[in-house]
Amino acid sequence: MNGPVLIFDFDGTIADTHHYIVGISNRLAREFKYDEIDWNMVDSLRDKTAKEIIQYLKVPLLKIPAILSRGKKEFNKGITEVKPIDGLSDVLRSLRSRGVVMGILSSNTAENIRKFLQNHALEVFAFIHSTSKVWSKNISLERLISGRNLDRNSIHYIGDEARDITAARRSGVKSVAVSWGYNSARILRSHNPDFMVNLPGELLRFCEHIAT
Repeated sequence: MNGPVLIFDFDGTIADTHHYIVGISNRLAREFKYDEIDWNMVDSLRDKTAKEIIQYLKVPLLKIPAILSRGKKEFNKGITEVKPIDGLSDVLRSLRSRGVVMGILSSNTAENIRKFLQNHALEVFAFIHSTSKVWSKNISLERLISGRNLDRNSIHYIGDEARDITAARRSGVKSVAVSWGYNSARILRSHNPDFMVNLPGELLRFCEHIAT
């Protein structure tokens, strides 16, 4: 593939799932015996990494795989309620019309992602790669790169969490942090992404910059 390849995270980066997933988490809290999230604290949790939130909610580590599995099933039930990040749909379509190659790497299921994309006429991605590796996305990123024979130097991994920045760095690709998702701009900057994007429209200017 010639030119830049943009690999997007899904939850919080493309899909506006923040409050929706908080609701799912709270519904599962009693069954799996961890603390519910106080709705008044939702915004303040954006200053915590995923691991810090797990500690804060006292989530039993051994139950995390079961919680994730149930959470994905719950997500699937209400997929029609989830909307794209405001202003992002037109940006993605514009990037596709310019010939930019885009894909998705996410710990959400491929089925959920495809349903979402179909619901919102956003079938603009060349590939969707689902992974169960919440903490080691770099391993999945490596497999994606080698499996599709991608040029590592052309790849930019776009995500909304500190762990996305870490995964990109460990895989030797550029990281693009978006500040509209799960982690705040402050915590994202503290992990030193290669690029920061604060509004969806800035992705267009970013692509023009890296294409020159």
